[in-house]
Parts: sequence; structure tokens; C-alpha cells
Amino acid sequence: MTELTPWDYHPDLTEERLCAVASMIVDGRHSALERYDEAAGDNSWTHGCRAFQFGRFRILNAADSGSYPWLSVIDRTLQLVFKIGEVPVRIYKGMPDEPTSRTLRQSFGELNQLGLLLLRDEKAQDLAYRFAVETDVDGAVLAVSFVGFHGDTAILNWNVPFDSTLGFTGTVGREASEIVKLDPPSVGVRSDRKRDDGATGS
Repeated sequence: MTELTPWDYHPDLTEERLCAVASMIVDGRHSALERYDEAAGDNSWTHGCRAFQFGRFRILNAADSGSYPWLSVIDRTLQLVFKIGEVPVRIYKGMPDEPTSRTLRQSFGELNQLGLLLLRDEKAQDLAYRFAVETDVDGAVLAVSFVGFHGDTAILNWNVPFDSTLGFTGTVGREASEIVKLDPPSVGVRSDRKRDDGATGS
């Protein structure tokens, strides 16, 4: 049986859109990581707050810019509920198959929007859609998944590929699907290096 993709559940959830939002999240988290300063008092808590806010800021700016007409925001608070097309989505840090009660909590705005959706598959009814961001111990992103929860069960679990948005093949934290062969490097002494007597080497 073929595994369903997000766009099988709703046509607004295209690969291009999911990759675009995921790249905003990843860029925000890595930007926060670059600013991490343990000597100044940073710890995992301050990094987590900053990483979420940096991703949130990028999504809000993208929605406000008009450059992403399919991206809008339901709740601009720290809960951050946004829409991809007509589908409400939230973000959490953690494994896609290990949601917390906070992850699964749905706001009135999210539930109201879900009630308006025209769905392709009845399995998609009442799903809570989330981007799950997996990180290593230092906070660098290992993988991003787009997950649809029914209760605490992940009905949909799709690894977001980054070849079209971040410039490499494969999924973050996963083995690349293509091998790129490179020519061997040329090694030798540079011919334009000056000798002590001022002459140029050959």
C-alpha cells in the first residue's frame, strides 16, 4: 500500500509550500544557534526560546510580505497558528511520533478552521497538523517532519525534503538519495610562487 503524502490529505499542502515553511523554521533555528553564547549566560532554555521566536518571526514576516499568498496567520501570539492555504498548522520541537499534550492542544481558531476544510480523505478529518523539528544536543536541526495527529496517533508522518529549498539532496538528518561524483583535486606546488632570489618557479 502506497503511503499517503500531505497533498493526498489536502491539495493546499504541496511539497513546495511545506519545504518553504520548513526552510524558514530551519533558518530561524540555525540563526539562533549562531548567536548562542554560553559565556554570556545562554543555556538550552534561552536557546529554545530564541530558536522558536526566530522561526516564528520568519513565518510572520513571510505571511505579511505578500510574497507567499498561500501563507496566512490565525494566531500571532507565542502559540503561533498559521495556515498553509486553508490548513491550520503549528510547530513543535520533538520526535514526530512522540507528541506532548501541549503539542496536541488545539485552539478555537484552529478547530474552527479545521471544520471548514474540504478534505480528500476521510482519514484527514479532525487531524492536528504540525511541523515536528528534531534537533541534536547542541540544537542543530537533524530533521523536520510534517505530521497529522488524530488524538495522539500520527496518521500522517512525512519527512520534509530539502533539495529544492536548502540546496542539497535528501532530507535533513537523512542519507542523501543521490551520490555526486567529483573529479579528483589537482595537487602540486603553485607555479607562480616566488623563490627567494625573486624568480618565479616553473
